[in-house]
Amino acid sequence: MYITIDHASKTIKNKQVLRDVSAGFERGRIYGVVGPNGSGKTMLLRAICGFIRLDAGTVTMNGEPVVFNRKLPDSVGVIIENPGFVLSETGMQNLEYLAGINKDFDQEETERLLRLFDLLDHADAKVKSYSLGMRQKLAIVQALMEHQHLIVLDEPTNGLDQESVAMFLEEMRRQRDRGATVIIASHHFDELNQIADYCYAMRDGVLRAED
Repeated sequence: MYITIDHASKTIKNKQVLRDVSAGFERGRIYGVVGPNGSGKTMLLRAICGFIRLDAGTVTMNGEPVVFNRKLPDSVGVIIENPGFVLSETGMQNLEYLAGINKDFDQEETERLLRLFDLLDHADAKVKSYSLGMRQKLAIVQALMEHQHLIVLDEPTNGLDQESVAMFLEEMRRQRDRGATVIIASHHFDELNQIADYCYAMRDGVLRAED
Protein backbone atom coordinates (compact mmCIF):
# COMPACT_ATOMS: atom_id res chain seq x y z
CA MET A 1 0.00 0.00 0.00
CA TYR A 2 1.33 3.43 -0.95
CA ILE A 3 0.58 6.41 1.31
CA THR A 4 1.01 10.04 0.28
CA ILE A 5 0.77 13.03 2.61
CA ASP A 6 0.59 16.34 0.77
CA HIS A 7 1.03 19.63 2.67
CA ALA A 8 -0.97 18.48 5.71
CA SER A 9 -1.61 21.02 8.46
CA LYS A 10 -3.66 20.88 11.65
CA THR A 11 -4.19 23.26 14.57
CA ILE A 12 -5.75 22.18 17.87
CA LYS A 13 -6.46 24.68 20.65
CA ASN A 14 -4.28 27.35 19.02
CA LYS A 15 -1.34 24.94 18.71
CA GLN A 16 -0.21 23.88 15.25
CA VAL A 17 0.34 20.14 15.65
CA LEU A 18 1.07 19.50 11.96
CA ARG A 19 2.91 22.10 9.89
CA ASP A 20 2.77 21.65 6.11
CA VAL A 21 3.76 17.98 6.31
CA SER A 22 4.53 16.09 3.09
CA ALA A 23 5.83 12.52 2.84
CA GLY A 24 5.45 9.25 0.96
CA PHE A 25 5.40 5.69 2.29
CA GLU A 26 5.97 2.73 -0.06
CA ARG A 27 5.02 -0.93 0.31
CA GLY A 28 7.62 -3.35 1.62
CA ARG A 29 9.34 -0.70 3.75
CA ILE A 30 9.56 0.14 7.45
CA TYR A 31 9.37 3.84 8.26
CA GLY A 32 10.28 5.29 11.63
CA VAL A 33 8.97 8.59 12.96
CA VAL A 34 11.02 9.72 15.95
CA GLY A 35 10.54 12.66 18.24
CA PRO A 36 9.79 13.67 21.82
CA ASN A 37 6.34 13.59 23.39
CA GLY A 38 4.17 16.36 21.99
CA SER A 39 6.15 16.64 18.76
CA GLY A 40 3.19 15.68 16.56
CA LYS A 41 3.97 11.99 15.96
CA THR A 42 0.59 10.73 17.13
CA MET A 43 -1.27 13.42 15.20
CA LEU A 44 0.60 12.41 12.05
CA LEU A 45 -0.52 8.80 12.47
CA ARG A 46 -4.07 9.91 13.24
CA ALA A 47 -4.05 11.95 10.03
CA ILE A 48 -2.84 8.95 8.02
CA CYS A 49 -5.75 6.90 9.40
CA GLY A 50 -8.36 9.63 8.96
CA PHE A 51 -8.93 10.01 12.69
CA ILE A 52 -8.59 13.82 12.53
CA ARG A 53 -9.89 16.36 10.03
CA LEU A 54 -7.03 18.28 8.45
CA ASP A 55 -7.20 22.07 8.17
CA ALA A 56 -5.24 21.89 4.92
CA GLY A 57 -3.62 19.27 2.73
CA THR A 58 -4.51 15.68 1.90
CA VAL A 59 -3.67 12.06 2.69
CA THR A 60 -4.18 9.31 0.11
CA MET A 61 -3.94 5.51 0.24
CA ASN A 62 -3.18 3.97 -3.15
CA GLY A 63 -4.39 7.18 -4.75
CA GLU A 64 -7.71 7.26 -2.88
CA PRO A 65 -8.30 10.14 -0.45
CA VAL A 66 -8.40 9.34 3.26
CA VAL A 67 -11.63 10.85 4.57
CA PHE A 68 -12.14 11.93 8.18
CA ASN A 69 -14.11 9.44 10.29
CA ARG A 70 -14.65 6.99 7.44
CA LYS A 71 -14.08 3.31 8.25
CA LEU A 72 -10.52 2.26 7.51
CA PRO A 73 -9.93 -0.44 4.90
CA ASP A 74 -9.76 -3.94 6.39
CA SER A 75 -6.16 -4.13 5.21
CA VAL A 76 -5.00 -1.52 7.77
CA GLY A 77 -3.77 -2.51 11.24
CA VAL A 78 -3.48 0.23 13.85
CA ILE A 79 -2.27 0.91 17.38
CA ILE A 80 -2.74 4.55 18.34
CA GLU A 81 -2.75 5.48 22.02
CA ASN A 82 -4.30 3.04 24.51
CA PRO A 83 -5.75 -0.10 22.92
CA GLY A 84 -9.43 -0.53 23.78
CA PHE A 85 -10.23 -4.06 24.87
CA VAL A 86 -13.29 -5.45 26.65
CA LEU A 87 -11.66 -6.22 29.99
CA SER A 88 -14.33 -8.70 31.07
CA GLU A 89 -13.70 -10.86 27.98
CA THR A 90 -10.72 -13.11 27.28
CA GLY A 91 -7.85 -12.17 25.04
CA MET A 92 -9.02 -14.59 22.35
CA GLN A 93 -12.62 -13.35 22.56
CA ASN A 94 -11.40 -9.81 22.01
CA LEU A 95 -9.38 -10.87 18.97
CA GLU A 96 -12.26 -12.90 17.54
CA TYR A 97 -14.62 -9.95 17.99
CA LEU A 98 -12.23 -7.49 16.32
CA ALA A 99 -11.57 -9.89 13.45
CA GLY A 100 -15.30 -10.57 13.17
CA ILE A 101 -15.90 -6.92 12.35
CA ASN A 102 -13.87 -7.48 9.19
CA LYS A 103 -15.06 -11.09 8.77
CA ASP A 104 -11.49 -12.31 8.44
CA PHE A 105 -10.30 -14.37 11.41
CA ASP A 106 -7.19 -16.41 10.63
CA GLN A 107 -6.89 -18.85 13.53
CA GLU A 108 -3.47 -20.14 12.48
CA GLU A 109 -1.90 -16.70 12.08
CA THR A 110 -3.48 -15.45 15.30
CA GLU A 111 -2.11 -18.40 17.26
CA ARG A 112 1.33 -17.91 15.68
CA LEU A 113 1.41 -14.31 16.89
CA LEU A 114 0.06 -15.20 20.34
CA ARG A 115 2.76 -17.85 20.66
CA LEU A 116 5.44 -15.45 19.45
CA PHE A 117 4.55 -12.91 22.12
CA ASP A 118 4.10 -15.55 24.84
CA LEU A 119 0.34 -15.00 25.09
CA LEU A 120 -1.04 -18.29 23.78
CA ASP A 121 -1.23 -19.82 27.27
CA HIS A 122 -3.09 -16.70 28.45
CA ALA A 123 -5.49 -16.41 25.51
CA ASP A 124 -8.40 -17.79 27.57
CA ALA A 125 -7.76 -15.48 30.53
CA LYS A 126 -9.76 -12.28 30.91
CA VAL A 127 -7.95 -9.18 29.75
CA LYS A 128 -8.53 -7.49 33.11
CA SER A 129 -6.00 -9.95 34.54
CA TYR A 130 -3.35 -8.97 31.97
CA SER A 131 -0.38 -6.80 32.88
CA LEU A 132 0.30 -3.60 30.92
CA GLY A 133 2.89 -5.41 28.84
CA MET A 134 0.51 -8.27 28.06
CA ARG A 135 -2.18 -5.84 26.92
CA GLN A 136 0.34 -4.10 24.69
CA LYS A 137 1.35 -7.41 23.13
CA LEU A 138 -2.32 -8.29 22.59
CA ALA A 139 -2.72 -4.95 20.81
CA ILE A 140 0.22 -5.81 18.55
CA VAL A 141 -1.37 -9.18 17.74
CA GLN A 142 -4.69 -7.54 16.79
CA ALA A 143 -2.88 -5.06 14.54
CA LEU A 144 -1.11 -7.85 12.64
CA MET A 145 -3.40 -10.89 12.69
CA GLU A 146 -5.29 -10.19 9.44
CA HIS A 147 -2.26 -9.94 7.12
CA GLN A 148 -2.65 -6.16 6.89
CA HIS A 149 -1.11 -4.27 3.98
CA LEU A 150 -0.59 -1.12 6.07
CA ILE A 151 0.55 -1.27 9.71
CA VAL A 152 0.48 1.99 11.72
CA LEU A 153 1.88 1.76 15.25
CA ASP A 154 2.24 4.48 17.88
CA GLU A 155 4.79 3.68 20.63
CA PRO A 156 4.22 -0.08 20.19
CA THR A 157 6.98 -1.19 22.59
CA ASN A 158 5.60 0.68 25.62
CA GLY A 159 5.51 -1.72 28.57
CA LEU A 160 7.49 -4.46 26.80
CA ASP A 161 10.55 -6.16 28.26
CA GLN A 162 13.74 -6.48 26.22
CA GLU A 163 12.95 -9.99 25.00
CA SER A 164 9.51 -8.90 23.79
CA VAL A 165 11.00 -5.84 22.09
CA ALA A 166 13.42 -8.11 20.22
CA MET A 167 10.52 -10.35 19.14
CA PHE A 168 8.57 -7.30 17.99
CA LEU A 169 11.46 -5.94 15.92
CA GLU A 170 11.96 -9.29 14.22
CA GLU A 171 8.24 -9.55 13.47
CA MET A 172 8.30 -6.09 11.87
CA ARG A 173 11.05 -7.30 9.54
CA ARG A 174 8.85 -10.27 8.65
CA GLN A 175 5.88 -8.01 7.93
CA ARG A 176 8.04 -5.81 5.70
CA ASP A 177 9.42 -8.81 3.84
CA ARG A 178 5.92 -10.02 2.97
CA GLY A 179 5.24 -6.60 1.42
CA ALA A 180 3.48 -4.59 4.14
CA THR A 181 3.97 -0.86 4.58
CA VAL A 182 4.99 -0.34 8.22
CA ILE A 183 4.93 3.08 9.91
CA ILE A 184 6.13 3.24 13.53
CA ALA A 185 6.18 6.34 15.73
CA SER A 186 8.41 6.16 18.78
CA HIS A 187 10.76 8.14 20.97
CA HIS A 188 13.07 5.07 21.06
CA PHE A 189 15.41 5.91 18.19
CA ASP A 190 17.72 3.02 19.09
CA GLU A 191 14.92 0.52 18.42
CA LEU A 192 13.76 2.11 15.17
CA ASN A 193 17.32 2.42 13.94
CA GLN A 194 17.63 -1.38 14.01
CA ILE A 195 14.78 -2.01 11.58
CA ALA A 196 13.71 1.15 9.76
CA ASP A 197 14.52 1.51 6.08
CA TYR A 198 13.85 5.22 6.39
CA CYS A 199 13.50 7.52 9.39
CA TYR A 200 11.78 10.86 9.83
CA ALA A 201 12.32 13.22 12.74
CA MET A 202 9.38 15.21 14.07
CA ARG A 203 9.44 18.30 16.26
CA ASP A 204 6.82 21.00 16.80
CA GLY A 205 4.65 19.54 14.05
CA VAL A 206 7.41 19.65 11.42
CA LEU A 207 8.48 16.42 9.71
CA ARG A 208 12.01 16.16 8.34
CA ALA A 209 14.10 13.37 6.88
CA GLU A 210 16.51 11.97 9.47
CA ASP A 211 20.17 12.02 8.41
